[in-house]
Amino acid sequence: MLEQLSIDQPSYLRKDASESTVMAPPTTPNPADSSAKQSLEAGLAALKQQDYPTAIALLESVTQTAANQPSGIRAQMGLVAAYKATGNVKKAIALCSSLAKSPNPQVKTWAARALTELTPPRPPKPPENKPKSAETPPETGFVAFDAGTKSPKQSIGGDRPTADKKTGFLPLEPAAAPGNAKSQPISPPPPPPTGQTSEPENSTATAPDTAEISSENSSGSPTDIPGVASPATYQLTWREAGRAAKSPRPLKPLKLLDFRVQAVASAIALFFLARFVLQFLLTNTNSLLVQLYIFSRLPIFAPIQLFYRDPTPFVQMVFGLLLASSPWLIDALLKLFCGIETLRGSVLSKHSKEASRVLRSYCTKQNMPVPVLKLLPLNVPVAFSYGCLPRFARIAVSRGLLEQLTDDEIATIFARELAHISHWDFAPMSLALLLIQIPYLIYWQVAHWQERLCDLMTIEFFRSAVKFVAAAISAISYGIYKLLRWPMLWVSRRRVYFSDRTAAEITGNPNGLTRALAKIAIGIADNIEQQKQTSFFLESFDLLLPVGVGQAVTLGSAALHAPLEQILLWDVSNRERNWLTVNRAHPLLGERLKLLALYAQFWQLETELDLANAGVQEQPRKGKLSLFKSILEFKDSKLFLQGAPFFGIPMSLAIVGVLWLIGGIFSRTNIWQLDWLWGDRSIIWGCLPIGFSIGTLMRINYFFPDIIPRETASPSLPEILSNPESLPLDAEPVRLEGQLLGRSGMSNWLGQDLILQTATGLVRLHYVSRFGYIGSLWPFLFKETTRPSDLIGTSVVATGWLRRGATVAIDLESLRSQGGRVSESGHPIWSAVLAFAAAIWGAYIIIQGPR
Repeated sequence: MLEQLSIDQPSYLRKDASESTVMAPPTTPNPADSSAKQSLEAGLAALKQQDYPTAIALLESVTQTAANQPSGIRAQMGLVAAYKATGNVKKAIALCSSLAKSPNPQVKTWAARALTELTPPRPPKPPENKPKSAETPPETGFVAFDAGTKSPKQSIGGDRPTADKKTGFLPLEPAAAPGNAKSQPISPPPPPPTGQTSEPENSTATAPDTAEISSENSSGSPTDIPGVASPATYQLTWREAGRAAKSPRPLKPLKLLDFRVQAVASAIALFFLARFVLQFLLTNTNSLLVQLYIFSRLPIFAPIQLFYRDPTPFVQMVFGLLLASSPWLIDALLKLFCGIETLRGSVLSKHSKEASRVLRSYCTKQNMPVPVLKLLPLNVPVAFSYGCLPRFARIAVSRGLLEQLTDDEIATIFARELAHISHWDFAPMSLALLLIQIPYLIYWQVAHWQERLCDLMTIEFFRSAVKFVAAAISAISYGIYKLLRWPMLWVSRRRVYFSDRTAAEITGNPNGLTRALAKIAIGIADNIEQQKQTSFFLESFDLLLPVGVGQAVTLGSAALHAPLEQILLWDVSNRERNWLTVNRAHPLLGERLKLLALYAQFWQLETELDLANAGVQEQPRKGKLSLFKSILEFKDSKLFLQGAPFFGIPMSLAIVGVLWLIGGIFSRTNIWQLDWLWGDRSIIWGCLPIGFSIGTLMRINYFFPDIIPRETASPSLPEILSNPESLPLDAEPVRLEGQLLGRSGMSNWLGQDLILQTATGLVRLHYVSRFGYIGSLWPFLFKETTRPSDLIGTSVVATGWLRRGATVAIDLESLRSQGGRVSESGHPIWSAVLAFAAAIWGAYIIIQGPR
């Protein structure tokens, strides 16, 4: 009886479910002609009908004409199945050996598995003194994750708290069912729709979907044809790769002095930004009061004299108090909204004895006190450290992390947080967290309490007035929250690299940390799916979390539908990826896991993921390019168009230089009409927004191509993530169906939390009203009565432009519910409005002249 041949194939070798074409690799155009495609399709069809002689003849002809192309590789993989079905095992083994030399790691992995199944097993060895553990992984390195292999752990601390009865504040995360077993967050996805069947739990690969062609051998055992496992039946597995010896070879020392100086510089930049924001608010508040006083002559609108004073001493005092009291303030914040409690050492030892040993041994080695341990009664797996000094440091972990991660994985997460404390980056990050909590809590609580106040009011005028004021305060506060994050983003990314490396050195277990980070991302995505929204806790504490929420939404949900190596390919191979993370608090997850794989290779360990050799950059050209040629090459690159609005700002300085030169020439020739151009600084300030305007107009057609319904794609999330060369500029018109998730009410009027739950994962949605932010906050002014937040919880069709950058998102063109309600977005309109407004502003500055 022939055994089942399990196949995991890269996405660009998969036959699309809706077309009978073969997708080419993202980076290389498919040169196969129509005859080769027809032969390939005919061969696979013959294989499905068990016409093996015809299938072999057709597929062999394809391999001869396109051996190294995607169609040829797919044909060779199909020949393996045909040879095996006809009993020609030698040819199948020879073909698999050839495929094992492929530079593509996924093809290589598939060939290795096929060789394992085709090669006859060796005679069993005599039993040794110590029997082999039943949990030892097979030779392929993959073990199916079986939820039944581990018994569920009892919940810690009981159910999470609801809204506080005394204060009325909502918990940071909505209530949910108690935590489940450790294996549940990475358990297989829900059963497929009617008509599909799932594979047994112990299978390391799954049956192909309806687009794949399959055949059955004479004994009735199916033989899978090359193709990616269907998202509906894919099953996540872990290799459970090993760890280093007790004393692994040391890595190069980290340059912590430079990092600490940069962290202090970022905190200083945060101080000046906070001072500027506060002074701007105070000044404009008094300006508004003056206008109201002139209009009404009421003393209540008299400007506040205190607001005219220099706010620098006040900001200095606030920063000092926040830093000195950060451990107790964050304790109080988490106690109020989450019900945080002390994590006893016995409870930690019950879940991870290794974590307890790591805490004691590392703190003794570093001559620092053991941090206070805190337990968050939340099901989402998270951990973070905070405080002002190592003496007062805290490490907070959630109930979900203790229950969903294994012993060694929990230890690696604790090692990461110890690294933050020993590197001293936890102090400025705690200060930044407390500072951004101020506007975020205003945004959240104002949006919540206005609903209660409006419910108590019966007069429509007062209800509208309350909504008007609350919407303005909530929107401005959320904008300030986003702005105050910027100075700390670089430090936030940098410190993650350092803590990952230190954790790998402390535990000697980079593979365990790889699994832990991946499971945290999966757990965050699972929590969002369960809660039907991004909890306020996840968004407000994003700076301190091990994995960024924005990354986890897409990658964590897609990990249950496709191999991690496939969905992380962009993170490790896109050449412009570092430029696209400047507005993110966490580095790319794929880069982090690749570095961990390199550490494992350095210690001569099997890697958990095949990422160590992925994304190898092209060799640099011999010889140096001239500066002129380098500029020309950059001008023709997609990155230039991607950042054209920002690159247009320094380029406008060249225009200033030309204008000054013209003014200087005319001043020498006594032509007074244009000599004013010489040295006019208003030209500099005016050309900066004009340069931004020109850059925006240059890229607008590339950014928003026409959406033609017949040509609009509906890709799956693994297909979106598998293209390593895409940029946000490569806007693909898409049309996706799913359920709309997100917050309800005023807290989501600006589209802060819009997520589309598709059959293959979660995708974030970006929305802006056709009338701008005013249209989002007060749509009744423009007879626009449907916001995206009004469609939360319903099945919708999202049409827009797909952006693949550090995160995946769709710039909406429209949202249409099954009931016929439509919410239209205006991204192209407001890009053009912004460009023209910048040009008019620049022209106004130049006309006004120097002051």
